[in-house]
Amino acid sequence: MQGKRTARVYLKRTVLALVVLLLMALAGGYGWLRSTIAPTSGTFTLAGLDGEVLIRFDDFERPYVTADTMDDALFAEGWLHACHRFWQMELLRSAGKGRLSAMLGGSMLDADQELWRMGVPQLAQTLERNASPWMQAHIEHYTAGVNAALDAGLVQPPEFLLLQHTPERWSSSDVYALGAMMAFQSGNNATNELLRLAILQDTDTARAAIFNPDESIDATFPYVLPRGAGMAEALRRRDAVDPLLHALVPSFAFGSNGWVVAPEKSATGHALFAFDSHDAFSVPNLFYEVHLFFGDGEQIRGWSVAGLPGVINGYNERIAWGFTNTGDTQDLFLETRSREDPLRFKDGDTWYQAETEIVEIPVKGRPKPERLTIVRTHNGPLISDDPPVSLRWTVQDIGDYGIDSLLRFNRARNWDEFTDALDAFPAPALNATYADIDGNIGFRTAGLLPVRGRGDGVVPQDGSDPAARWQGLVPAAEMPEALNPPEGFLAAANARVNAAGDGPLVSADNAPGYRIRRIRAVLSAKESLTTEDMAALQLDWHDTQAELLLPELLAALDSETLGARESAARDLLRAWEPDPVAAPDQAAPLIFQAWYRHLARDVFEPGLSAEVFAQLYKNNYPLNHALDRLLRFEPENVWWRGERAGIIAGALRHALDEIAAVQGGDPHRWQLQAQHRVVVNHELGAAVPALGRLLNAAPAPWGGSTSTVGRARYRYDRAYDASAGATVRVVADMRPEGPRAAAVMPGGQSGHFLSPHYLDQLPRWLAGDLLPIENRADTVEGSRVELAPAAK
Repeated sequence: MQGKRTARVYLKRTVLALVVLLLMALAGGYGWLRSTIAPTSGTFTLAGLDGEVLIRFDDFERPYVTADTMDDALFAEGWLHACHRFWQMELLRSAGKGRLSAMLGGSMLDADQELWRMGVPQLAQTLERNASPWMQAHIEHYTAGVNAALDAGLVQPPEFLLLQHTPERWSSSDVYALGAMMAFQSGNNATNELLRLAILQDTDTARAAIFNPDESIDATFPYVLPRGAGMAEALRRRDAVDPLLHALVPSFAFGSNGWVVAPEKSATGHALFAFDSHDAFSVPNLFYEVHLFFGDGEQIRGWSVAGLPGVINGYNERIAWGFTNTGDTQDLFLETRSREDPLRFKDGDTWYQAETEIVEIPVKGRPKPERLTIVRTHNGPLISDDPPVSLRWTVQDIGDYGIDSLLRFNRARNWDEFTDALDAFPAPALNATYADIDGNIGFRTAGLLPVRGRGDGVVPQDGSDPAARWQGLVPAAEMPEALNPPEGFLAAANARVNAAGDGPLVSADNAPGYRIRRIRAVLSAKESLTTEDMAALQLDWHDTQAELLLPELLAALDSETLGARESAARDLLRAWEPDPVAAPDQAAPLIFQAWYRHLARDVFEPGLSAEVFAQLYKNNYPLNHALDRLLRFEPENVWWRGERAGIIAGALRHALDEIAAVQGGDPHRWQLQAQHRVVVNHELGAAVPALGRLLNAAPAPWGGSTSTVGRARYRYDRAYDASAGATVRVVADMRPEGPRAAAVMPGGQSGHFLSPHYLDQLPRWLAGDLLPIENRADTVEGSRVELAPAAK
């Protein structure tokens, strides 16, 4: 109850602050608010610089930084991040340190406690301890740039006025906190294991088995590398750190598409690089585009996260790279607890005393911090108390790994240097797609992966059995990789990397193969691919899930039992089936998507408790694996209850009733875009609807689906507005003189809602356009900022 009261108080205070903000605008405060927009012209003398820095901004406020040294370039990047994105930085560091409650109040206490249980702030501390002097020195220059902007009074995000929040100075520990948050949100597959355990407890073994992914059942599955190469409460707590459920939990994950094409399949004769990172839509966007030029022709260019030096995905003067999420790096263990002592646990034939850690979490508005006791077993911290379930995560075995590799792969000049840098990359586990100006293309899995004693990481293991425990980590030399394959292309899309037995297990818990299947089909079909082809594929709305499932669904319908509306819908789907493109102005894609959602409900809801089904219905991937397997391969499975055709037909009726309630009774007049929109919200605008008119983008009609390459992700319990998709799209021609790239993102560079660059790229993103990027800084025509070193 205390958290709910705190949330109500927070809401009232925020709305009151909004009223004050509006009154200020009416009374002349608008001019003051505009004055808090970050400067894009002028000269600033700053302590911490060694030489002069010139920042040129293009028409979309993308900065091109020219500096003598890499350290001065990173200083300028920190200055830019602070000026344009400090609200975002503050939210990310608060999450990484488990201190969201200190800024936002008691409504975020559950999130902080879960972050501490999972070990995110502890990982940040480890990364800081493990940083090399080389990396720490670069981070200190970056941090000095952030604080130079703070000290000059250039950082005044309106969000801080609304929250009555005064930020602390930036420190190197904050950088590591962001690194820890990145590792957590991109490797957070423990939720799927908790869900499967909850389903097992809720039903029987035969029913639960369908939720264990098994790509081997599909002989045509498109692996990235070819062959030869009581839990309901714990799940509820996991909801506290889900950005799609809680707008004030920052999103920092890397679900993505990436592919590279060899010169022999390229119309330009050069390697081609295409990448689109998938994450929750938000303003400001997760990424901040930046171009750093320094030294003797050296570059770091691409898409940074404000708060971290360098870029995550991008390119330099010789190579380009993009990361897609992969790898199962978290496992759960069911522990056996002593009845006499809640801190004693079984280990084989013996018992041991668990370790405990007491954490104090400051909460805004409360005189004393909240205390949290974390219990650590031999397998890891308990994330559930009843039953006792512990978490094993590769970062608990991080050893002396740090985040040095971030800047090392930013400055790699070839495949060998790039893969050497990835050898030291700890977390999250990622697939890298790579291209360079010499015509090479490559793929590599990076990050720490476990060697399991038992199982494949899909369901929890017995924590009392030493043989089930992790046996170590996969050596870097054994990580899956490919260089210049005979097919002339490589692609990754969060799907399974390799078949069982073909090298180390990267993950058995992946995205379904819809996107990778389509990407491979398109790239295989043409021998002379252009950059325009790459851009078109990023927006491809061919629904491979519909392609695979519609034959089964339509065959189950009995024409004699269909009513007029069901017959019309069936005919629309039959006409759409040969080329199932989820176009915005068509009815068939909406009918299919609604049919699938209702089929999932009609199949699974009767066999599960309401709470467990609700958890399943908002976790698309586990549901997809189970339902698609039932449809394609298991017509006699117990989930069908002996009435497969009847369930499928009933789901169609339910879907049509749902659409008719919104768009009327005639299916021929229905359109996907009437119910399917892109929703791009600010964290505060999503959390407090009264702020939405100021801070959010207007919803835009859209196409695609959760399974198309042009991603339009929504949760099945919150259909059909797309809340996640491509947060940046980039295509590059890897020319010998240097990459020629173009990119766009669904928002803008500025984090200030009054800036003309807050949402200026969104119309171009919606239109499918890419914005050309200048090759050289000195050709950029626009406003300029000069940073000069203060006298020492």
